[in-house]
Amino acid sequence: MATTRVTPDGDATVNEIQIAAAPEHVFQALVDPKQVVQWWGQAGVYRCTKFHTDLRAGGEWRSAGVDGDGRGFEVSGEYLQVQPPRLLVYTWVASWTGSVKTTVRWELEPTNHFAFCAKRGDLPDSSSGWPTSARQNPTIDDVYLRIA
Repeated sequence: MATTRVTPDGDATVNEIQIAAAPEHVFQALVDPKQVVQWWGQAGVYRCTKFHTDLRAGGEWRSAGVDGDGRGFEVSGEYLQVQPPRLLVYTWVASWTGSVKTTVRWELEPTNHFAFCAKRGDLPDSSSGWPTSARQNPTIDDVYLRIA
């Protein structure tokens, strides 16, 4: 079961799910360019078409794609913490939000035959739609629930 909540102080969303895959597989799906373009997006809304990564603390990542109207977008950031396969923390700056920077934290923990994933993302001032979009848009969670 997946859950999404806003923290009590209102500054972050926390998305939690059990994924029927080992943390190692989930971690690779988050950072491997071939895998990211397979799961990142939603038909008719947006689709990631390119993903580049320098997977190390201080390394940069960049993605590009198209929205539902065919307009291009970019999302990029810097890796702050990289501890395969349990922890991945990075910044997130999207072309549609200007210079607003968010920090995303993935914590991957094994539980029986599942990976428990807690994804935390800061809520910048321009983020009024984030909790809703987090519930509506399929992400890596959906991909791994189907693959398992």
